Amino acid sequence: MKDLLILYYDSQNRCTIAIEADGTIHTLPEKPVKWLRRWCVEAGSSLEGRLEGYRKKMGIVQKPALYIGGYPPLIFIPTVSMERDDCLYLRADRIHKITSVDGMAVVCFDTGVVYRLPVCARSLRQQRNRSLQYLEMLSGLR
Repeated sequence: MKDLLILYYDSQNRCTIAIEADGTIHTLPEKPVKWLRRWCVEAGSSLEGRLEGYRKKMGIVQKPALYIGGYPPLIFIPTVSMERDDCLYLRADRIHKITSVDGMAVVCFDTGVVYRLPVCARSLRQQRNRSLQYLEMLSGLR
């Protein structure tokens, strides 16, 4: 599962849903934060360390992107606070375009997958742009 597009919690079934770029859907026990925490540690840092690094470099406090690492690098943007069960995590570097239709964000991934989300498209575009700037910043450090 290294080519994820979306990660979210299914509160009815009490599991995490992970959707890959090829459309494969995985169900994982527990909440997404558990998996994100585990993947961060496997990549060599803690979830808190990754979030703090992003906050310091980008000057962002709310809804920071989560850089996990790897190649291609996994970087997710949360749609709401990570503490909320209705938070979706979107793979920022795989988003092709974000538009707004009837007050909902329409997220088009580079695979052709399209999702309509009940969030602000403008805010989501800003999050995506900042996360891509962060990736560029990190690649400049290597």
